[in-house]
Amino acid sequence: MKANPTYLLDSLSNNDVTFFIPPYQRNYEWSTDNCKVLLSDVKKVAKSNMAGGKTEHFFGSIVYVVEESGFGRPDKYVLTDGQQRITTTMLMLMALRDSIEDPIYQQTIRQRFLENDRADESVEYKIKLKQVESDWEAYKLLVLGDEVPAELKNSAVHQNYLFFRKSIETLTESEKKSLLEQGLMKFSIIAIQLEPDRNPWENPQEIFESMNSLGKPLSLADLVRNYLLMGKSTSDQTELYNEYWLRLEKRLPGKLSEFIRDWMQADQHKSYKVARENNYKELYGGFKEIVGGRSVEELFRSFVRFARPYSIVCGLEQTGIHQIDQVISDLNVIGVAPAYSYLTEVLAGWESKFLSNRDVMEVLVGMRTYLLRRRVLGMTTAENKFYPVLGARLDELANSQNVTNTLYKQLSSQEYALRLPNDDELASRLRTMNFYNLGRSRNYPRLILSIAEEYLTKSRPAWDDSLLQLEHIMPQKLNAGWREMLGDEHESIHQEYLNNVGNITLIRHNQELGNKSFIEKKVTYAGRSGLQVTQNRILDREVWDLSAITRRQDYIISLIIDQVLEVPQRFKRGSNWSQNGRGTSQFDSREMLNQLIGETIEFVSNPVITAEVISDSRVWFEGEEWALGPLTKELKERSGARVSRTSNFHGASNWSWDGTRLVDLDI
Repeated sequence: MKANPTYLLDSLSNNDVTFFIPPYQRNYEWSTDNCKVLLSDVKKVAKSNMAGGKTEHFFGSIVYVVEESGFGRPDKYVLTDGQQRITTTMLMLMALRDSIEDPIYQQTIRQRFLENDRADESVEYKIKLKQVESDWEAYKLLVLGDEVPAELKNSAVHQNYLFFRKSIETLTESEKKSLLEQGLMKFSIIAIQLEPDRNPWENPQEIFESMNSLGKPLSLADLVRNYLLMGKSTSDQTELYNEYWLRLEKRLPGKLSEFIRDWMQADQHKSYKVARENNYKELYGGFKEIVGGRSVEELFRSFVRFARPYSIVCGLEQTGIHQIDQVISDLNVIGVAPAYSYLTEVLAGWESKFLSNRDVMEVLVGMRTYLLRRRVLGMTTAENKFYPVLGARLDELANSQNVTNTLYKQLSSQEYALRLPNDDELASRLRTMNFYNLGRSRNYPRLILSIAEEYLTKSRPAWDDSLLQLEHIMPQKLNAGWREMLGDEHESIHQEYLNNVGNITLIRHNQELGNKSFIEKKVTYAGRSGLQVTQNRILDREVWDLSAITRRQDYIISLIIDQVLEVPQRFKRGSNWSQNGRGTSQFDSREMLNQLIGETIEFVSNPVITAEVISDSRVWFEGEEWALGPLTKELKERSGARVSRTSNFHGASNWSWDGTRLVDLDI
């Protein structure tokens, strides 16, 4: 290792070298804020020196490996550290060159710092700093003074050049020159040359990772790219980068770290942590364990094969088959990122003819049904770890006589928390839940009703239709007319049924209907704004009261269960989770209640008091949802029993079904 104190611009003015940013380095990422800081530092140093001070600014270290290029060509300084600072300095120099009016001064900047007049006409050597491929075109055009096309103007390279250009445009000619002569020229660095051939411990890869552990951390994609490319010659690096990595960047912009993690899951059929800044290094360690012994070319080819189906699953590309693309879009509305690795394996199997079009549709629709049934019940537990394991069972689907049945069997073979909710669970929850506020941004009710419309009419409302909105039939605020229509119990009906599935519908309309009368709303529903799912069981009513709401509630629930989220017959009433390994002495109240959904249970102390089981953890009592423990405590207090504030009650011991305490049931 050779360390040499010097000035940044002295290094850049050396015509015997060309700085080369290897493909394993990250793209140019400095923001405008970073550039503001640099310009401020340059101005401070220039101002101090103009006032007679002898001021310098230490600009950090520049680490490189020398790669000799042969007679007549400048050597390459392959940068391990310093890429962002040198690139930004070059952009400032270009801005100075283009804003200064003195043509001789302009030529001096170009000859000393930006281009290499000793090199031949090969642009790669002619330009003093060779960028990574994604930044190269815009940077090259700026150096040569050519027009940057519109598609490159949003690049960080061009945007930061514009920042410097605008920032110094109002300065006088002498002030601009002082920024260079009294500012940038006084920026000192430590130039560190690594010598890995002489000293094996000066490993550029390890030093690169170590130095980039400071400041903004390397992403998982940065670390993997570095691992695969570093150690190759620069020509091999460039070839591999252009042939493989650049294709990945273009296909999956901004998603490469997530892509690497999902590739790992598909490769190993096991779960890894979601790719985030705080665990990139942990995932990178796992990646190195996975790929040990494999060739770089083999890994890159595997990435490229995985990338197209992955981009389709992410919604970046489409298959061109409308039905498949529609269901993939639905899955992304639900939020299915944890299943990307599995779904990519499914689509990769389809692309390789391992699975047919029909097979893929059955898998995608089955996954949509599984997820929406679970989301209605508010269930997401343990899914992250489940999906990668499913990828190891694709052979079962491909060899199955009935893909749908086989898929649901797989989905029902997991622990209780991962179960496929049956019809009883789904119906009970839909009957009592706040359907309007289901999911983030109310996406789930919009999606469910959109699919229902498709089943009714074979036509789906466009998801991006700005007029598409959820509508409360009985409005959120009652006026006198609505109170009269609902009758004496209008307050309790409104409170209990406002967000009920029977009172929520889907329309295309450019304004809220609010508390307009039911007659006025029916006119809108019957017109172009109304969908079939809105017209059915609504337009045939003269008044919209409790009986109308519950009638439509039963219709919509039936439509959802029997059409939108239908499951094969054997799973409709089944216990759709694995019973294996369940201890005979272990009592699980959730599993027990799950089997009693829709049933009435009695309070042991007073069997006249009953409650309806509506989920695996809730019962319906006096118009409210309760957990059994708190409800038991409430009833004990009502009976006059002395109950302390900290008392807890085991609900299953205090309630019975068919004459047997819940805790003693063997279901």
